[in-house]
Amino acid sequence: MSLEFDDTLANQLSARSILAEHRMHATFFVNSGRLDRPGYLTVAQLRALASDGHEIGGHTIDHARLPGLPAREQRHQICEDRRALLALGFDVSDFAYPNGDYDSASAEQVRACGYESAREVGGIGYPPCIFCTWAETIPPRDPMATRTPGSLRRAHSLPRIQSLVRRAQPAGGWIQLTFHHLCDACDDYSISTEDLSTLLGWLAEEREAGRVAVLTVRQVIGSGASDENDLHFQH
Repeated sequence: MSLEFDDTLANQLSARSILAEHRMHATFFVNSGRLDRPGYLTVAQLRALASDGHEIGGHTIDHARLPGLPAREQRHQICEDRRALLALGFDVSDFAYPNGDYDSASAEQVRACGYESAREVGGIGYPPCIFCTWAETIPPRDPMATRTPGSLRRAHSLPRIQSLVRRAQPAGGWIQLTFHHLCDACDDYSISTEDLSTLLGWLAEEREAGRVAVLTVRQVIGSGASDENDLHFQH
């Protein structure tokens, strides 16, 4: 499974010590145009995260909704964002669509800009849904539209998040947990530092028991794994 943080939000820096405590690495999907602006991560903070081993991914320059944009503007938002992050010294290979919105044209632009994968929002159902897809395949069915349970919100309790992982464990696969704000109820799309620490502590226990692996998106996409259970869940 993968832990992912979207939108370049300054309060995500609080995750750094929590991730280090549990020896886990995450993927931070960054809007290059937001760096060094009030309320957002600075370049220095992003470099500190990268130095810890966290992956930096692309998320467009300023969180533009891609479907419906002219092709030239789509290319600008996707390619120039990646170029800006590369110029800052980050190794950028994976992308997340803002709000999960994409179409065939934007997916092709992502591929043309040199990305190896792109993440949508949705496609994986929460329990108790019986007939929903329970996990993304490894390798993904479509690397330019990898499926997720959607962005985590305050309404998602820890037991509900844990149920996503537990349900996927028997058959294997890839679960991407997408976070935004890291704070105490400052936003609908938020999780508290206490809950994140508790969740990662539980995942660490699952990892030590051999039931889960926590990897960055790059590690999953670049693994070349043909067996879903090789990297992510063991029976």
